[in-house]
Amino acid sequence: MKSDKTGLLSRRHILKSAAAFSCMPWLSGCSFAQKFVVAGHIWPGYEFIYMARDLDWLKTDDIELMFTHSASESMQALRDQRAHAAMLTLDEAIRLCSEGLDLKIVLVFDISLGADVVISRPSIQHIEQLRAKRIGVEDSALGALMFHQLLAQAHLQPQEVTKVTLTIDQHLLAWQTHKIDAVITYEPNAGKLIKSGGFRLFDSRQIPDMIFDVLVVNKQAINSHQSALRELIRAHFKGLHHYRVNPMDASYRVAKRLGLPAEEVLQVYRGLLLPDALANYAYLSEQDQRVIEAANYLVALMKQADIMVAHCDLRDLLTNQFIPKEYL
Repeated sequence: MKSDKTGLLSRRHILKSAAAFSCMPWLSGCSFAQKFVVAGHIWPGYEFIYMARDLDWLKTDDIELMFTHSASESMQALRDQRAHAAMLTLDEAIRLCSEGLDLKIVLVFDISLGADVVISRPSIQHIEQLRAKRIGVEDSALGALMFHQLLAQAHLQPQEVTKVTLTIDQHLLAWQTHKIDAVITYEPNAGKLIKSGGFRLFDSRQIPDMIFDVLVVNKQAINSHQSALRELIRAHFKGLHHYRVNPMDASYRVAKRLGLPAEEVLQVYRGLLLPDALANYAYLSEQDQRVIEAANYLVALMKQADIMVAHCDLRDLLTNQFIPKEYL
């Protein structure tokens, strides 16, 4: 998730220039200019958009869902202007904002209530037993938050454990090759690790209202792709509604992408609070303080961990103007 602004201005200039011409195969920015590109990795809270696509509730002529292997990759797609929007955690959105990207958070997918978890070897069933152990942690504020809270509850100092930096797509292999004794991870990896003998040592139920998954959009794209953005958000709520009225059918539809048996999908979603449109409208309003309070806490943590580049105006980051009125 390292910052890399190289070439941003030249890329922006190329895209503006390309828009003046007809779509030609040698113009690499051509498809980008035509479609609203949304980057995202596999995470249960994001799956309702993909389910809506598979049910033909999403007009893919206007929207391209870019698959990434990790949040780090999605963030880089935003930095490189290969994507207009990305599905990220709140801390990742703040980090990009602090790097100078002009962004808006337009949707809250979920709030983690157990889906973010620390899995340990079966011999480690008390957090105090982590002393001198190797803990896999993603290089993010979310990873730092979970790591900080875990050590605080274990009454351990950072130097009393070995921190192993891993992206989400590296967790399973690091576990299987015994390079780590515990890992801060999330679904569907968490369920797979538990199946292979891992022990649920700590999870986000201990830190409620802290871990938000959000849709982040480049401000320029809001103007140029506003109808596609509204279509995307509408599709998410349509998918969420389908999950609520027909959870078994929805579970079977998302199981393949999550890499889980359909009967285990409902258990995964029990670790997430899934706000509807009305809750989203409140979360993203100026009156509701929950997202801002979580953001302020994350900013303090990011500064402490030296993973925040500069100031980010949190108040200007949120907007509820794209929550579809028909769902309110």
